[in-house]
Amino acid sequence: MKKLKNLLFAGVIGFALCLGMVGCAADHTYKQIDVTMDEVEQKIKDGDTFNLLVERDNCPFCEQLNEYIEDTKENHGVTVYRLDVTDFEFKREKEEDTTLISDHADGKKFLETFPYFLYTPTIYKIDEGEITEAAIGYNSEQEEMSLWNVDSTIDWDKADTIGVWEYLES
Repeated sequence: MKKLKNLLFAGVIGFALCLGMVGCAADHTYKQIDVTMDEVEQKIKDGDTFNLLVERDNCPFCEQLNEYIEDTKENHGVTVYRLDVTDFEFKREKEEDTTLISDHADGKKFLETFPYFLYTPTIYKIDEGEITEAAIGYNSEQEEMSLWNVDSTIDWDKADTIGVWEYLES
């Protein structure tokens, strides 16, 4: 009877360990979820904490970043919300301007929320509904992005750099 109890106990422990390992593996799965501007606004209003990747079609740096993420996403348990701003009709009023304008409804909403946005890709850190920092651009040789605050347009000469996964997982 004691052997049966020990065997049963060992089986339960083994099952729990297997279940734990499967659970841990599930926690290390990269997820990218496409969102609309309305959904981004709602997540911010709800006080959510999330990473927001902003990109557009025909952006070579966006393509390089996506290729890097695809090739290295294994064992990175991060969820990234992706907003495609291709149709937001961003433009500079004057060529030398360091901020954008838009006549598109979603473009206007976006620029009200992210007034110093200028380049893709950009990954914003949003912590409990507060936009706290941005990683901007992508250097494929170094696999890094430029780290900047959200209170001004980026100054590339003063920006620190950070690895993509280091930024996403911080």
